[in-house]
Formats: sequence, structure tokens, C-alpha cells
Amino acid sequence: MDRIAKGTLFGLLILLSGCISYSTINLDTLNPAGVKFPVEIASVVIVDNALPYRDTAIHEVQTESRRYKLDTLYVDDFGHRLVESLGRNLRDQQFFDSVHVVEVPLNVPGSGEELRPLSYFQIDSLCRRYNAQAVISLDQIKYHTTTTVVDLSNFYYLTLDAQSRSYWKIYNALNGELMDIYLQQDTIFWEGEGYSLNHAFGGLPGLREAVEAVADYSGAKYAGHVAPSWSTVKRLYFTEGHPLFFQATDFALRGKWEKALPIWYRVYEAGRGKQKARAAFNIALGQETQGKFNEALAWAYRSLQHYEDLGFPSASEWEKQQAKLYYIELSTRLQKKKKLDDQFGFEE
Repeated sequence: MDRIAKGTLFGLLILLSGCISYSTINLDTLNPAGVKFPVEIASVVIVDNALPYRDTAIHEVQTESRRYKLDTLYVDDFGHRLVESLGRNLRDQQFFDSVHVVEVPLNVPGSGEELRPLSYFQIDSLCRRYNAQAVISLDQIKYHTTTTVVDLSNFYYLTLDAQSRSYWKIYNALNGELMDIYLQQDTIFWEGEGYSLNHAFGGLPGLREAVEAVADYSGAKYAGHVAPSWSTVKRLYFTEGHPLFFQATDFALRGKWEKALPIWYRVYEAGRGKQKARAAFNIALGQETQGKFNEALAWAYRSLQHYEDLGFPSASEWEKQQAKLYYIELSTRLQKKKKLDDQFGFEE
């Protein structure tokens, strides 16, 4: 075998050793809120206490050479859309027994003023009327859109950014205290392209539609600050490395983790090297799917230790990195679990 052929074969072996057979699943995880409510607060009422936003440069168009101000389009129900979105999302999250949204804004032009806080009388009256124990108040709003136009020689690329800023307060009616102050800033964007400006603009929403969309988005995002919320994360597990992995994978693919776990335990006890590392990694995931986060973290640590003992090409750097990242993810999730227990009032 000549030197070139030997080099090609060696490169192929290295490539094959780096090939990793794995599968992925999506897990729904519960994230803690940014603010803790006393367990006595079971119901909340949400109010729009913000004046309608006014400015002379709410909507702009930016080209390579100039910035243009468009005729101002006000969205005077922006605050109402925000509190409605917050109310819908809080009801979906089912953290509170009930969530009420006051339909009429409390701060109106003429008689109102910017950033006027709710009085104790208003807070008490709202809670008595709706049988609530806390008031969530939207005290200020701002919004802005920027449309950027890029001319690529008879082809146009456009982006539309819609930005919002909302200022929130939460009052505890049980003791009259201000529980939380939160300034939130959000941005969402769209893209459009085409051989004419009309065609490119056709891929973008109208300015009112864009502002309404960022209001809905901001309300949903703030709901995650007020109450625990769900998100989806992707997890991987190894499907090869030992003959028994195929049997365990069959159970895992059907969501029967309680049957896959004993098989991975057998591989871990009888296997060696990378087999142990992969088995421990999979056991950690199996424990996580069962809600046993302490056990999952312990097995993730074992997996990480086994990987650190393996040199190249026994285990690829990518695979070792996945073990490290998963251990960090589980450490973070365990801390979140402690916060969630505290927010739900669970005693250790």
C-alpha cells in the first residue's frame, strides 16, 4: 500500500471514529418566574394605566443614504392589546386561580398624566371588585418601527423592526406594598425581498399590524416574568455503542423511558470506556424525563468523568462537549426547580 493510500485510509478511520449515532427528543420544561408572589395571592387584576403614546418619529424608513420619517400612525389601543395579551397568557399558564383584565384604561389624555401611580384607594377598589389580591399595572408604553431598504442592483432586501418598551408595576393589595417594578424592551422583525420595491414591501406587514404584533408579543413575554412558564428544549441520547443500545432505543422512541433505563444500567455495569460514558449520559436523560433531577445530575457527572478519562480517538471532542453542556444544563435546571418549589410554596 503506497503512502497516499495509507494516508487516505487513516483519514477515513479518523472520520468514521468521529461519526456519532444519536437521536433527539423535545422536552417541555417549566421555568421560574422573575417575581415571587406570596402564596396568599390567588387572583390578580390587570389594568392599563398608561397614556397613549405620542411622538413625531414613531415610524422611519432607512436607506443607505437617508433616514425618512413617515406620517405618524398612532396605535391608541396598544396598551389595551398589551394587557389583553398578558391576561390570555397568564390564564393559559394557570398559575393563578383567576386573572381579570379591566377593559377601560385608567389613565386618559386630558385628565391623566405620564407615569401616574395607582393610589391605594384604586388598588383596594379594584381588588374588592374582582375579588383579587394583587394588581398588575401597565404604567407607560412606547413603540417604534424602522424599515430598512437595501438596494442590491435591481434587487431589494427589506427588513421591518418593531420595537416596544413597557413599564410595569405589581401591587400587593394584602399589605399595600409595591411588589415589583419592571422595564421591558422587545423587538420583533420581518424580512421582504423582490425585484421591485412593491414586491419587496409585499412581504412585510403594515405598520399598524407590526405594532400590534409587538404588543401581543410583549404581553406574552411579560407573562413569563409574572408566572412560571413552559418552554421546549432539545435533548440527545446515544443509540449505538453497545448491542443493547438498540433495544433501549426502541423503548425510548416510544417514550417508555422506565423500560429503557434498566437496559442502560446493564450496559453501564458491564461495559467499559465509551460504553460507560454513553450509558451514563442516557441514564441521566432517562432520569430527567422522570422528573428526578438530582439523580439525573449525578449520572451526568459520571458520564462527564468517564469522557474526561477517554482520549482521542476513543471519544470525539464534540461528544465530550455534549457531556459537559448537558451537565451544565442539568445543574441550571436543578436550580430552577428550587426556585419553582419556592414560588409554588412547596416545602422541602
